[in-house]
Amino acid sequence: MRQEETLGERYAQALVEAAREARAEKLIAEDLAFLEDLFRSVPELLPFLAHPRVEPKMKEKILEDVGKVLHPYTRNLLRLLVRHGRAALLPRLSSAYFQALEKAGGPMHVVVRTARPLSPEIQDKLRARLVEALGREVVLREEAAPELLAGLELMISGRRLDASLRGRLQRLGRALGG
Repeated sequence: MRQEETLGERYAQALVEAAREARAEKLIAEDLAFLEDLFRSVPELLPFLAHPRVEPKMKEKILEDVGKVLHPYTRNLLRLLVRHGRAALLPRLSSAYFQALEKAGGPMHVVVRTARPLSPEIQDKLRARLVEALGREVVLREEAAPELLAGLELMISGRRLDASLRGRLQRLGRALGG
């Protein structure tokens, strides 16, 4: 498992370097978020792309359709990973890219999990508070998490900050000895 993580980090670092040269960091970040959402909403896609017995032509057709909306660097990396039997690295690529981008001085990638979607005004206020607290640009990515009941969870650089009702109830339960 660690070897796959290291390999994913290498691909992500190479993608960051290419993106910085082309000044396309944000576009590629959006591509990776799109792919992450796609793999989550179509769970059969990744096993299909990774399966050794699926004909490469079938995989190429899928990649051609998906690749139409992607930056050429993202599209080429996607093809490369699938052609070389490394599609299993794709789920890790997004977080590895954002970590590499952060290390290179890019914006902080913050995942916001909420029970209900945030309004654009609340997103702007949250982003401004995070920029103030972190001292650098912030890119927000919102995820639906109805199990939180209310409030939100933030994932920042691998750390989870829980300000949800579910989290508060769990902490209260532990404090009461339950």
